[in-house]
Amino acid sequence: MMSAPVKRIDEILALPHSADDFRGGELPPSDDDSWLYNGEDELNAALLERQKELELYNLKHKKKQKSKEHQDASPSSSSNLDDSGLGDIAKSMQAFVHKMSSYKGAEVPDSSLVG
Repeated sequence: MMSAPVKRIDEILALPHSADDFRGGELPPSDDDSWLYNGEDELNAALLERQKELELYNLKHKKKQKSKEHQDASPSSSSNLDDSGLGDIAKSMQAFVHKMSSYKGAEVPDSSLVG
């Protein structure tokens, strides 16, 4: 069953045709390529529309985040972490991701990056 397409291809290739059999035949006219070159304005409009959607989404997301922070505001809240602590966490995670791993497991980053 799997060899049926291969057999059909072999049959087609075995047919006695030459390049002269196809000379002088009428070809259909070429398609219009103007859509390739005149679509810049349409593309830019679509990109601007998408950018506005993204900005609106981010604005709504920030408002939700701020209202949630006001509700959760407490001295022990994780929203009160300073930026340097977050930076250290990010560096530690990046160091871990960039370490080599094998069948034995991943290497642990140096303790200097882990707080």
